[in-house]
Amino acid sequence: MQPLWIHHYSLHLRSPAGPNRRSSRTSLEGILLLRDGGFACLQPWPELGDAPLDEQLSLLRRGRSSPLIARTFACLSADAAARRANHSLFLNLSIPKSHATVTHDADFPALAAAGFSSVKLKASSDDPSLPDKLARASAAGLSIRIDANNTGTIPAWLALAPWAHAIDFLEDPLPWDPASWSQLKQLTAFRLALDRLPDNSSATSGFDVRVLKPALDNPAAWTLRPEPVVFTSYMDHPVGQAWAAAEAARWPLPQLDAGLLTHHLFEPDAFLEAIHSNGPQLLAPPGTGLGFDLLLANLPWQRLERSSPLPSPPSHSPTDFSNPDAPGILLSNPRAPLNPAPPPNAIPHGHLAFATSGSTSSTPSIVCLSRHAFLANAAAVNAWLLASPDDLWLCPLPSFHVGGMSIHARAFLSKSPVVPMPARWNPHDFTALVSDSSATLSSLVPAQLHDLTTEGCRAPSSLRAILIGGGALPPSLAAAAANLGWPILATYGMTEASSQIATAKPAAHPCQLVLLPCWDARIAPDGRLAIRGTPLLSGFLQLSPDGSWQLSSPLDPDGWFLTNDRAKLDGRSLSFSGRADRTVKILGELVNLDAIESALALAGMPPAAGAVIASPHPRRGASLILFTEASETEARAWTAAANAALPPFAAILEIRANSLLPRSPLGKIRHSLLL
Repeated sequence: MQPLWIHHYSLHLRSPAGPNRRSSRTSLEGILLLRDGGFACLQPWPELGDAPLDEQLSLLRRGRSSPLIARTFACLSADAAARRANHSLFLNLSIPKSHATVTHDADFPALAAAGFSSVKLKASSDDPSLPDKLARASAAGLSIRIDANNTGTIPAWLALAPWAHAIDFLEDPLPWDPASWSQLKQLTAFRLALDRLPDNSSATSGFDVRVLKPALDNPAAWTLRPEPVVFTSYMDHPVGQAWAAAEAARWPLPQLDAGLLTHHLFEPDAFLEAIHSNGPQLLAPPGTGLGFDLLLANLPWQRLERSSPLPSPPSHSPTDFSNPDAPGILLSNPRAPLNPAPPPNAIPHGHLAFATSGSTSSTPSIVCLSRHAFLANAAAVNAWLLASPDDLWLCPLPSFHVGGMSIHARAFLSKSPVVPMPARWNPHDFTALVSDSSATLSSLVPAQLHDLTTEGCRAPSSLRAILIGGGALPPSLAAAAANLGWPILATYGMTEASSQIATAKPAAHPCQLVLLPCWDARIAPDGRLAIRGTPLLSGFLQLSPDGSWQLSSPLDPDGWFLTNDRAKLDGRSLSFSGRADRTVKILGELVNLDAIESALALAGMPPAAGAVIASPHPRRGASLILFTEASETEARAWTAAANAALPPFAAILEIRANSLLPRSPLGKIRHSLLL
């Protein structure tokens, strides 16, 4: 683990009235943090529900997390990556304009003349000066936002109903309670904005606007929500204010005026004087990362010592990634060993050999990937996620699967620990282990994500990204996961590509796939996706008729690999329209329907007497159905024998006997007409 350095700071408010309705403090305490070249700040608000600063420091010393610490480490990683690349976190980004934050009386016409279109008033519903401020702000042509910090009452807000036309929204007008918020919405025309939620509570309705504070909130969890968002700072150190601005600038969707101009609320110091704005527009601090390069370099930093040595998390990679020329290794499900299996000397040196998930036929298909290719893919994913030694991977996927092994490869490159899941999947155990280990990254298949949402498991605060692969991510499932705070990123990949080909961008729409930089891609004339890149397989290891194992390459002379996925490319964005063959993903595994029908034939089903169709399933991804013109008794006998020979995920789960099968004039079954 990289050492963590801290610097204590104090900010002093200009106004003697305090920062908001819940606090009368005029001096605010926090810490700046430095790790691996990246900077961040952590400034709690105990009045609003945060653990106090001394408790946050205790958690840091013990290697534990909190909502603020989790977001602080996300900032550290992003800032460090930008500084290593010698560029600003604001490169090619535009900071949204902001409202003017007013904590006392203000010259509203002057604010309008400066270009502001909205102002934010810190006031409760019973503030006697509020009607006068509303009248003067409205007369100046300004839209008004009122932040009550959960201190108002319904009767008092009703008294302000005549000003509904001038009020943009009420932020936290009442203590959060879905029933009382809904009542206020029904009785007034006010839009309601939600900022903070009590611990362990959730909200999916009852509000119109979501206020996001990057110091506390992970914006990625809200990209699928329909409500407009407002990004605001945490009234913290200028480094934290810059982090809020960077996250707002990275937001991929439309947003309302932000609340990023809080530097003028404090007595000036060197950092605050380095922040500049032009009317409602915050200007990006110059320098690398979040800026303030010289100021940060000249601070007196103190190393944060651990209160007690932390035990190393259990981490064991099934292969040696440090030696690219190590002997080849076969990776297959120990519960379903390959038969026949290649001898060790058949696997090329320096290679990992994976039995692919589509191996439901009698002849195994084995993908050979060089360790060099595998690590190239891992490096691309690490760069995409800004992975660093500060991260901790939780691995709930088997290492004989490319999805599980790729976690170990990424952790090897980023020098991150890996915590394995127990062999048996359980959504509550997974959630608890994330929380107990303070894991920041993980990877799941859609069926596991479905279990988390069905069980109502809320995401622990330490997580910053979960890769979802092994099957399509339905938008409804993505939305359900986002409502529970899971920071999911859809992926598209395959064993032949050493794992990922395209991945959603952090802080963007979690289902929008974008090609990783390590790949070239094109669409073949028949609509299928072709890819080319360093992480591609060396070849398929196949059993030849003479009993020997031979490596054959599926790449064309120019290095292109043609997939069976029909796709569309829009720049680097990737979308799909189906498969070119009869394969489906079930529980993250690729299943060939022709192979299932062959298994039925071996079980006694006459030729063309039945057809296997995949029907959508909310958890499995797809469920297999046998349609047959035969009797129920015959169909059950064939299905039982076939299922006994197939992997459990490829089992036929439903039989529709005595069915009239649609056929072509030549008698071929027309599968597309069966569902």
